[in-house]
Amino acid sequence: MGSSVRIQFSRDIDQATLRGNIRVRYLDAQTAERGEPTTPTAEFTMQYTAATRVLELKFTKPLERFRTVHVELGDGILGTDKQPLKPWVLSFDVGGAQ
Repeated sequence: MGSSVRIQFSRDIDQATLRGNIRVRYLDAQTAERGEPTTPTAEFTMQYTAATRVLELKFTKPLERFRTVHVELGDGILGTDKQPLKPWVLSFDVGGAQ
């Protein structure tokens, strides 16, 4: 729950285009299934290391247990060649271990 997500790109990314084009969220459907009024937020910080082409997302608080998390990279992210990144989603489930 306190881990980070690392994404390595196959090409150089224009770091300035990352902000505002990365979304991390929990599934709204799980909130409705649980009868909860609102879906919690998954707040994070990010760091891009150009030398290794790695984007690391660190969560500012532990992830909610037994939830599905979506990390979405939008088409506003550009390579240094100004070509857009194909939109991409990583989904994973958080277990119960602490």
